[in-house]
Amino acid sequence: MSWIDVGLGAIILVFVIRGVLRGLIREGAGLAGILIGLVLGVNRYEELGKVIHTEFNSLPLKICNIASFIIIFGGVSILGAIAGIVLHDIFSRNSVARGLEEGGGFMLGLLEGAIVCSIILILLNLSPFSTKVNRWSENSLLKPYLLKVGPFVYDSIVSLTPGKAKNFMEKLDPLKLKNSLSGASK
Repeated sequence: MSWIDVGLGAIILVFVIRGVLRGLIREGAGLAGILIGLVLGVNRYEELGKVIHTEFNSLPLKICNIASFIIIFGGVSILGAIAGIVLHDIFSRNSVARGLEEGGGFMLGLLEGAIVCSIILILLNLSPFSTKVNRWSENSLLKPYLLKVGPFVYDSIVSLTPGKAKNFMEKLDPLKLKNSLSGASK
């Protein structure tokens, strides 16, 4: 177990507690925002990255692509959270099943925390600090599993949607993430 496991565990714990406190409806809308943000971010980061790169020529394209993913993912996630607040206010007036609301919030909080940790790990592996991060997390118990959550969820959602979206590994291949993820499975 490493310090990265402690940090990842703390992030997941915060999401689980928040899920129980907020309930199924708010967490569901928040999770939908995260999932849609993940799909849109992975499929559109290159276009926004090019725009950012043309505006800020001094920044490397790789940093612009990471920033564009964060902007897309974060923006859509925030919209999902706002929708959750509105829906919770509408439905909480007639809520009878508080246990279902809390239990569902726990499960969704756990999934949401795992997805966020996966995205953090993926972005750290894409960053200029990736060699240091890999050194710090050599003995991590959670990293190999959490690194696979984001790509699995993305590929599962894309398989349900119409169109020609590439799977996660093909889409992020230009960023050379494939080596990081395959190294995590060893």
